[in-house]
Amino acid sequence: MNTRNRFYFSLLAALFFMGCSDDDPAPGDSTQPGATLTAEMGADLSRQVYVNLSESIMTSVDVNTWELAFENNGNAIRTNTAKRVAVATPTESNFDDVTGDDGLVYAYDSEDGDLNAVALAGWQTNTPYIVDLGVDENANALGKKKIMITESTSSDVTIQYANLDGTNAVTNTISHNTGNFTFFSLIDDQTVTVEPLNWDFVLTGVSVRTGAPCAALGAGALPGINCDIYRLTASAITNYYSGVEVAKDDPFDSLEQNDDPNAEKNQKAIGDGNFEELALQDFSTIGGSTAGDAIGRSWLQILQPHSAGIFKVYDFITYLVKDQDGNYYKVRFLAYKGGDNAENGNPTFEYELITE
Repeated sequence: MNTRNRFYFSLLAALFFMGCSDDDPAPGDSTQPGATLTAEMGADLSRQVYVNLSESIMTSVDVNTWELAFENNGNAIRTNTAKRVAVATPTESNFDDVTGDDGLVYAYDSEDGDLNAVALAGWQTNTPYIVDLGVDENANALGKKKIMITESTSSDVTIQYANLDGTNAVTNTISHNTGNFTFFSLIDDQTVTVEPLNWDFVLTGVSVRTGAPCAALGAGALPGINCDIYRLTASAITNYYSGVEVAKDDPFDSLEQNDDPNAEKNQKAIGDGNFEELALQDFSTIGGSTAGDAIGRSWLQILQPHSAGIFKVYDFITYLVKDQDGNYYKVRFLAYKGGDNAENGNPTFEYELITE
């Protein structure tokens, strides 16, 4: 079962930026709409943090509580890319005949949240698939299961799954829940609560390709070694289901974003941004986007050498966010490291309500 915690934060921006928490309000205290918040994802990105701007509420969910998410008002199935869940399609058409995954190529959900580009895009009933369950909080592999959806209706989905050797076979009927998706754990054989009812964007890990596609290398391809290499990185995915839109003000959009510490864009600072001057009319002037990755990873870049763990936060970029309630905010990210040990996985951002 999920661990869900709500964090309430005050307007004392300086204390947050220094990593202090002694003056945080007690749980249950309300805050004004506008604050500086730190989303504690963890250095290993082991938590997903849902942000509700109008209430200054963040809801933290352990990543390792689910593998599959079923769209409540559609047919899409998401996989938990934040724990490196991936999918392969075996050559066998009979569920019982699937016993291994030699030579199969695994696919990941697109990092941009596009439901047409998920690993199980175009899935069909009574067709077997293999799901790599990803890794736990210690980066240990959790194994693989074969799955098959035997029935899907507007109210529920029936799924059959087992270990690749056929052991621990289970059939479960998953009833659609409230919210955008119904989340399911193949490991715990149960539906779990993940998304809060109200949220604007979620800070989550996503699996991104860092090596060439294996198909491009032909016979010399070694999946996970010289191709199809993926790593986890932090991203902000907006709740496009609930009408959230984002307009991005980047004064240096024409400059290339890359990992060279000396690149011109990486020399820009917070004072080069337009956060203070931006007004309500700028949302329309720039144009809002409903894409899931309208914020995405555009606020963060790891610099060379990557082993040094040095990140550039583009604090000069301002995101104008129209939230699910029709309110407008300007948001900018300030830091990625935080806490007593200045660990990764602590995105800090500030935001203000825009009224004129």
